[in-house]
Amino acid sequence: MEQTASAAVIWSFVLYTSLIVFVGIYAGRLAKGSDEDYLLAGRSLGPWVAGISASASSESGWVTMGLVGQAFTEGVVTIWILVGCLGGYVFNWFVMAKPLRKLSVETGSLTIPDLLAAKHPEMEKPIRWVGMLVIATMMTGYVAAQFGAAGKAFSAVFGMDYVTGVAIGALIVVLYTFAGGFRAVAWTDLLQGILMAIALVVLPWVVIAEIGGVGAMFSSLSSQGNSLVQLTGGNIGRVAIGVVIGSLGIGLGYPGQPHVIIRFMAMREEREINQARIISLGWGILVFSGAILLGLATRALFQELPDAETALPLVAVTMLPGVIAGMMLAAILAAICSTADSQLLVAASAVAHDIMFKVFGKEMSQKQRVLLDRISVVVLGLVALAFAAGEVRVVFDFVLYAWSGLGAGFAPALILTLFWKKTTGKGVVAGMLTGLIVTVFWRNTPMLKAIIYELVPAFALAFLAVWLVSTLTQKKK
Repeated sequence: MEQTASAAVIWSFVLYTSLIVFVGIYAGRLAKGSDEDYLLAGRSLGPWVAGISASASSESGWVTMGLVGQAFTEGVVTIWILVGCLGGYVFNWFVMAKPLRKLSVETGSLTIPDLLAAKHPEMEKPIRWVGMLVIATMMTGYVAAQFGAAGKAFSAVFGMDYVTGVAIGALIVVLYTFAGGFRAVAWTDLLQGILMAIALVVLPWVVIAEIGGVGAMFSSLSSQGNSLVQLTGGNIGRVAIGVVIGSLGIGLGYPGQPHVIIRFMAMREEREINQARIISLGWGILVFSGAILLGLATRALFQELPDAETALPLVAVTMLPGVIAGMMLAAILAAICSTADSQLLVAASAVAHDIMFKVFGKEMSQKQRVLLDRISVVVLGLVALAFAAGEVRVVFDFVLYAWSGLGAGFAPALILTLFWKKTTGKGVVAGMLTGLIVTVFWRNTPMLKAIIYELVPAFALAFLAVWLVSTLTQKKK
């Protein structure tokens, strides 16, 4: 099933991409030239920007391409991913958001390692070093997955070489992130999040209408195999339980994603969190359900695709008028950009702010600090570009790997720091290392990987490590 993009598709796509870059550069002109402004937009985010950008930054090319492809391949069982992710949204906004913002403002923290170090000053340097290790290893891979999604999209639609597509996606993201910092990231995420929602609401019903309705869709799926319409994906016993718990366990990662929770730290007023949480949850329901429905409908219509993760772009080009198809394709780039930009900024802040400024204590003016932040964005962007160009990866799987490393590395330490007064700095370091190490070990051990998604055991053991080491070291305090 090969398609050639029409001139209308190309121009629609180019105009949207130009708009993103323009907004990012314009946002940069409003910057005040300080570290706080470049990394947190001067804590000025309102409820709409915070609510949608927090969601859009977590749901990247893994939703528009990865989750659609997963639903295409696995069927109805992917509904458990929706439940797990929305559970993560609820926990973040209703439990984590207000305490995080309050502590961030009180301590003047600009990053997650900043916040943990401020709460546990006796272990400041180890916390910053380990935090940087978790972010640098997992976040760079996460960004590479987004650039890989861009390469797949450009290759599927425009017929260009995969590596060229990766390079174009990377250039767009690095350009406006470099120019505008977190303000550019948040503003463009608002636009990108709206476009993602529109695409994932419209496209599934276009395909379902082509099939002949929801009943016809499920009839076609059933004829291809009963496992496609079963909530366990055809698995039974312990395997079925592992699949369901693993999918629900994705939600455990949300409290530990630095590129998501810095939105809480950057909000203008604590009272606006109530409105932002409703906006964020509504967006999530539309996007997740739309992605799964699109994957199911596309499977019912085409039955087979060379690469299931290219379902959305191929459907857009095949079934929509040129200008609208171009907008739908832009939604893929929007999803990629809305995550990669935030991740680049977080990774850069770990290198520039947490290590150079805080650990080594480099004396620099605010102008020099912002320059170093920007240089870090470019360098890390190039590293991720090289990583993505080296191999065509399965976006969904690779994102889940990085998601686990970040979630298990930070979530237990953050949760216990916020809600358990006996948490110690040594406990935090132990938990962060445990989360990262268990993720890597579990993921690379085929027997363990086949049992359950690595985030579930990594999170549990990291939580236990924080509690146990804190309990032991609290007595000596």
